[in-house]
Amino acid sequence: MKLRILHRTEYRYALPVRNNNNELRVTPLDNQRQRTILHLVRVLPAVKMRRYHDLHRNTVSFFEVEESHKELVIDVSSMVETKPTPLKAIPTDGPISALTLPEVTESFQPYLQSDGPIQITPQIWRTAVDARGDKKEVFGVVISLMETVHKICKYVPGVTNVNTTTEQFFKNPQGVCQDFAHLLLAMCRSLGIPARYICGYVYDPKRGEVLGSHASHAWCEVWIPGYGWLGLDPTNKRIVNEAYVASALGRDYRDATPIRGSYWGTGDREMRVTVHVEAK
Repeated sequence: MKLRILHRTEYRYALPVRNNNNELRVTPLDNQRQRTILHLVRVLPAVKMRRYHDLHRNTVSFFEVEESHKELVIDVSSMVETKPTPLKAIPTDGPISALTLPEVTESFQPYLQSDGPIQITPQIWRTAVDARGDKKEVFGVVISLMETVHKICKYVPGVTNVNTTTEQFFKNPQGVCQDFAHLLLAMCRSLGIPARYICGYVYDPKRGEVLGSHASHAWCEVWIPGYGWLGLDPTNKRIVNEAYVASALGRDYRDATPIRGSYWGTGDREMRVTVHVEAK
């Protein structure tokens, strides 16, 4: 499948600002599941862009608007070719005990931590244990965890924010895709399953059927022995397929934030984000 992604971010400032520094993590990843055909970033006012890779191999585009301005517009256009997830290739009998091997715990240590927004409380661990039941295979366990997160949480925008922790969300499980993903990460890690945060986009052909498709979306990838990283979307309770495009990954939202910036200035700021994904 070929997907075209248009992602526009507009900032409007009540008073002039300057020295507006921004990091973008909006470049689609290139891996076995997806290939970038075209990627363009346009910024107004015009700037020089510098690109580098962070510790998670995300492409970071950095720019600074030094002169005084009251508006900043960032237009990102991408064309990506995606492939279906080869479900028949996923080993369903890989034992969860294989994840205790030193080569696994050492290699994936960043994706096993309880840190920042990922707070593994006794209540979250207990819920994960109950969801696991008597299952001993990694694939069966992570599917149960995803289904549990989807069942106990409700998609309600405006209740949480980017700083909401899993402990806070678990007490009142109403939020958005970021919160669903963070909770699944916490539950997986509480059982010793490596799990990482993914930010990207999802194509919704029926417009409104897929939760989170109106903006950048968030989901998880879990490590399956004998297979590798498998994408799971707890917000929509499904295995990631060719409708998904990943643009950044990390331990949690902080590592994969689409746009992060700072500037000199006072007064109110208004932000508007529009995302459109279509099949070509």
